[in-house]
Amino acid sequence: MGKKFLIDVDKCSGCKLCIIACKDEHVGSSYAPWSRPQPDTGHFWMDVQPIERGRTPRVRMSYLPLLCQHCANAPCIKSCPDDAIRTRDDGLVWIDPAACTGCGLCQDACPYDVIFINDEQGIAQKCTGCAHRVDEGLLPRCVEVCPHEAIVFGDETDVAGGEAYHPEYLAEPRVLWKGLPKPWIAGSITDFHSDELISGVAVTAVDLFADGSVTVLSDDFGDFWLRGLEKDRKYRVEIRKKGYEAFHAIVTTADDQDLGNVLLKSVQ
Repeated sequence: MGKKFLIDVDKCSGCKLCIIACKDEHVGSSYAPWSRPQPDTGHFWMDVQPIERGRTPRVRMSYLPLLCQHCANAPCIKSCPDDAIRTRDDGLVWIDPAACTGCGLCQDACPYDVIFINDEQGIAQKCTGCAHRVDEGLLPRCVEVCPHEAIVFGDETDVAGGEAYHPEYLAEPRVLWKGLPKPWIAGSITDFHSDELISGVAVTAVDLFADGSVTVLSDDFGDFWLRGLEKDRKYRVEIRKKGYEAFHAIVTTADDQDLGNVLLKSVQ
C-alpha cells in the first residue's frame, strides 16, 4: 500500500521547525541510494510559505508547509532524459543521484517549484520523503518534529479526506491538504445614524452558481467573515437585522473581498 502526506493548514503556526529538522537531517548527510547531502544554503526541501490575506484592519495569515508533492503523474519524471527520477513502491518520488546529470529539465517541469540544483555536485535534489527513515519504520523528520501535528504521513487509509494543491496541474500529488485557503468576504457593520458598531447582524452569502449559502453573525466589533467560499464565484450578500433596512450586494470572489464599513439605516 502506498504512502501519503496530509497537511492541515489550519494547524500550521508557521514555526518553521519542519524546515530546521529537514536541514538537520540532510545537510552534511548522505543516505544512499536515496540522496546525497543537501547544501546548507539555497535549498529548501521543506519550506513554509506565508500567505497574507485581506487588508488592514481585517488581515489573516495562513502558512503552507510546501515539499515535493510526490506526484503519481509527475511531470519531473516525464521530463528527465536520463530516467533518473523514479517512484518507489510506496509512492515516494526520488531523484537517483548516481544517474542524475543536473540538466535542470526537471526543475523547469515541476509546477510546484520544489526541485533544486546542487551546483557543487551537479545534480538535482528535492525532498525524498525521508525514504531512508521510512525504510527503517520511522516517520519523516518534518512529521516527527511538528508540534501541532500539522503534517501527517502514513498509509492511504490513514490520510483520507484531503484535497490536492493546485489540482489543475493534473499531477495527482500524494501530498493531500486540509484547510487550504479559500476566498472570504469580510467587512464591518455600523449604524448610519449613531456611528456605532453593530453586533449580532446576520450576514449571508448565497452562491449564484450552485446551491448553497453561508451565514454568520457580526462579532462584538461589528466585523463579519464569510469564510470557505469558492473561488471565482458570484455571491449575493444579504445583511439583515430587525429594525434596519436590508443591505444587498453582488460580490465576485476572484480573491478575498473586503466590503469595508457597511452602514445600516434604521427603519423609520
